[in-house]
Amino acid sequence: MAEDIDMKSESSSKSLPARQSETTDKSHLQPATAFSNICKQLDPDIDEDFVEKAWKQYDIIGKQYVLEGRQLTWYACAIYLSMWQGNPLDHAVPKKYSLAELLRICKISVLEFFDKATKWVEMVNGPRRLKDHINRVQSSLAVAAVVFKKLLPIFRKIFAPPCSNDDDEGKGLNCKKLFSLLWTLFIIMRKQFSNDDLMNSFHLLLCTVDFIFQDLRRSQLTCLLDGDFINAIDMQPEEDSILETLCQIFEGVVLDAKHFRTHCWLPRMRRMSEEKIIEAGEDLTNFVVNEFVNKKKLDDMYEELIVKRGEMDERMFLPADISVVFDEAYDECAVQRLRHSEDGDSLVDADMLLRLSTQSCLERLQDQRQQKTPLSGRGYVISAEQYCPATPVSASLYNASKLESLLQDNWRKLDAEVESILCHSCQNPLEKIINIVSQLSSRLEGVVESEGRLGGAEYDTSFREMFAVRKSNTECLFFRFLHKIALSEKDRLGNGNIVKLSGVLLREDFLKSVYVCSLQLVLFTYESVREFPWSLQIMRVAAIHFYKVIELIIRADSSLSREMVKHLNKVEERVLEEFAWSLESPLWSSLQRRADGVPSSQAVSLEAVEGYSVRQPSLPQRYNASPIKPLAKRRLEFDDDDSSCVAAKRRTADAENSPSSATLLFFRKVYYLAAVRLRDLCERVRLDEKGRQRAWTLFEHVLRMETSLMAGRHLDQNLMCCLYVVAKIGQQNISFHDIMYHYRHQPQATSRVYRRVMVENISSPPIILDDSVSHDSVGSASGDKFRSESSVSGVIMGSGRATPEHQNVEYIDLIKYYNHVFIARVKSFVQKLQPGFTEGGVSLLSIPVVQCNRLSPQRSVSDRITVTPMPSSLPTSPSRPYRYIFDKTPVKELNSINMIMHSAGRTVPELASGGFHQGSYRNLVARTIS
Repeated sequence: MAEDIDMKSESSSKSLPARQSETTDKSHLQPATAFSNICKQLDPDIDEDFVEKAWKQYDIIGKQYVLEGRQLTWYACAIYLSMWQGNPLDHAVPKKYSLAELLRICKISVLEFFDKATKWVEMVNGPRRLKDHINRVQSSLAVAAVVFKKLLPIFRKIFAPPCSNDDDEGKGLNCKKLFSLLWTLFIIMRKQFSNDDLMNSFHLLLCTVDFIFQDLRRSQLTCLLDGDFINAIDMQPEEDSILETLCQIFEGVVLDAKHFRTHCWLPRMRRMSEEKIIEAGEDLTNFVVNEFVNKKKLDDMYEELIVKRGEMDERMFLPADISVVFDEAYDECAVQRLRHSEDGDSLVDADMLLRLSTQSCLERLQDQRQQKTPLSGRGYVISAEQYCPATPVSASLYNASKLESLLQDNWRKLDAEVESILCHSCQNPLEKIINIVSQLSSRLEGVVESEGRLGGAEYDTSFREMFAVRKSNTECLFFRFLHKIALSEKDRLGNGNIVKLSGVLLREDFLKSVYVCSLQLVLFTYESVREFPWSLQIMRVAAIHFYKVIELIIRADSSLSREMVKHLNKVEERVLEEFAWSLESPLWSSLQRRADGVPSSQAVSLEAVEGYSVRQPSLPQRYNASPIKPLAKRRLEFDDDDSSCVAAKRRTADAENSPSSATLLFFRKVYYLAAVRLRDLCERVRLDEKGRQRAWTLFEHVLRMETSLMAGRHLDQNLMCCLYVVAKIGQQNISFHDIMYHYRHQPQATSRVYRRVMVENISSPPIILDDSVSHDSVGSASGDKFRSESSVSGVIMGSGRATPEHQNVEYIDLIKYYNHVFIARVKSFVQKLQPGFTEGGVSLLSIPVVQCNRLSPQRSVSDRITVTPMPSSLPTSPSRPYRYIFDKTPVKELNSINMIMHSAGRTVPELASGGFHQGSYRNLVARTIS
């Protein structure tokens, strides 16, 4: 009886939650009262569909996640992101509302909103463009906060403090109005240029201050200027601008600031005056005199811009009391407005969040603008206590001090340990090395003197005048790197390979490469106008040989500054993308010695090399080209049936697939670089996954079978061509100009890449695609089809592995190169890539997914913090290890091992760098059982 009662009560309890659930689900269809009130306050006539869309998003996320904290913050995230989610980038947002107004209604701080909005985008699994939008808005505000703090000391220095009657709004122009006008003009000009770069924004601020200063003097309003400042600068009557003075006092770059004013600031201001956006004379005078009208027009224009872009109102930094601007203590709390909400509350741990948020914004901003080597690399490294990176002057001093610290010890002689290593290949290694260094330094001195005579007295004067010191720095740095590399490689290789290591260390091409690398760092540190590859050219070092020492130096010397490492990374990219493919490059002779020419991306990947050590390649491996013997090569070509050929072929394949091959190491880096850049371009143009596979398959075909297309050209030129032809066969609405537009956003992009493509001057009929967009000239906006008017390049015949020959060359733009050269070479292969093609089709290859392997084993975050990667080794198992010997161990031991492997298959970690995956363990077990 008791059992029956329990069953009934259980049944009754089960039915009750079901009815409650139905009621709850129905209530969730209607927005909460607080949510509806926020929407009504934003707009009494707000679209009900929009409210329903925003509430539905909030309701779904609320069921999947625990939304901690005030729900008003999450309401704001749902409303704001619903305005941008699902709207194409090239279309206007259907309904726009002010972000500042939304935060005011919800009574939340800016920092709290962005902290939650970033999490909200992750929770809704938002697309990349939505994440980019949040990052851009947040980064723009972070840069504005930094520049506002820069403005405060400048304003105190130049303008007079407020008078007692400045609070009277009915009076004319006063200090408070002037400060507000100046800041409003700056932020609206910054929106006009759409540039979030810190230094450009700072120069824009200096131009704004200079403009206001000049206008006050012309308008006889010098009472608003600081008298001590005017007397100190001692301006001549005919002088107006103080831009150079501002740069000298506040560490701006004079040439950059003047260039920005001449080519950006003044033309835009004149245009705004002509369009009656501001009230100013023909020579841009009387701007401050018409302060009331201009401030109102600028405010209206600015409000329209920030609503259209969904950005925060940066006028929030303007203080209510102008007198605080003239208090230096205010500088530290000038941007505290970010942490306070409308009701005066401040976020918990807001100080820490403010510091970290500003820093992360600037890092993300620099990642977007200056994604260095490779694209996933970071830009600024900001100390945890800083809001902005160093100014150019302090950054230059910092680089010089870092170089000086590297040369503190006496590096002009080798210690006993290094000399003992080198003695295995030479009786007097130090004498040999000194002779080579002396020859290189003499050559350097001769070239600098010759260029000084040809270039005039003004050509790179700082480097020429300090040449003796710069040469000494280069030589000391050379011996330091040689010492570091020798000891580092000895530790890696052990005593068993000491003879081989000694032989490589004394090779002339290796020593020249180390010297060039040392010279390049000296040129970079002291900002010489002699840019790479000047150092390579004067030392007559092949780029394909030089690049090998870059990673060795970075890995061996962890004391290099981040800026030095980034510069060397950039130099390595320049070699991989262009200089290694020059017509004179030894790479072509190396490829001739290989039976299969360029290896595939799969052949050079770490995952394809069984048992490959996760360690980086050693020095002897980098200089081991694994050449094919001529006899073996001839047999491979002419005697396939010979049994000896089979053995030779096997040995050749083993040598070529070895991770120690210098050629494989080179192409591994090339494939990685191409994969990163192509993936970035595909994401920017929104190419689908099938199109990405076709683009990579075509690029690999070009690199392997049509290698001569790379001769004398840039890697990016052929990448863009591959992307365009794949977009056309896939019927994607992507023009060549779209590709070049997005390419310009990559950090390594220069106009030279798509304006100057080398072609051989061989007359042949042009190959024209039926595509009106592809025939546009790069520099033309017309849509006319291309017509040949001069002898342009045609098809380069011959094998893709043929060594390029010097001929008469000319340069054309990228689209002409595509129409006249590229498409003719890949036409037959492209036909096999077309959708629906079945006869003789090719297997599509996915773009390799590779992680950024940082060259430096240590990463200097700040002066006292260094991040070192964890060792790449298999995790230690808590279980007892098993050993299986095939000819001795019983079968039951094998069964035990298989059971453990099967049961642990889901938990075996995947190594990022070694290429061993969980599937590798399963395959190993399957092969063993069979």
